Amino acid sequence: MTHRLNGACHCGAIGLELTLPRPPEEEVVGACQCSFCRKHSARTVSDPKAQARLVLREPIELQRYRFGLSASEVVLCRRCGVYVAMLMTEAGKAWSTINIDALDERARFTRPAEPRDFSGETLEGRRERRIARWTPTELVGWPKE
Repeated sequence: MTHRLNGACHCGAIGLELTLPRPPEEEVVGACQCSFCRKHSARTVSDPKAQARLVLREPIELQRYRFGLSASEVVLCRRCGVYVAMLMTEAGKAWSTINIDALDERARFTRPAEPRDFSGETLEGRRERRIARWTPTELVGWPKE
């Protein structure tokens, strides 16, 4: 049985659909220890057996932010400022880790967030880990690069 969750940024310009293979109560919740995630008190979920869709309802409101090794980008809403996801694209494919607090049913993620520190990873190691552990993601309405 799959579990479908919806969400969005506060103003609704960036929508989110997440289909999980198990109930949110059983999902592992992460707490990245980078300065960006700590400043946002972000709790995230990623599962290579899940499926995510990031839907740009108002493409003008997409704000992307890269830092560190620039192996991925933060997906933010320009209007309301909500951090929706961390996204990595490569060879026409996309993977993400979803900010649980952008989901409508965020309270269902009841496991304590596990601190994670990836500061020692190389760029290639980071990409490999994300491809292996992040959620395959469909980008809907995304601008062509």
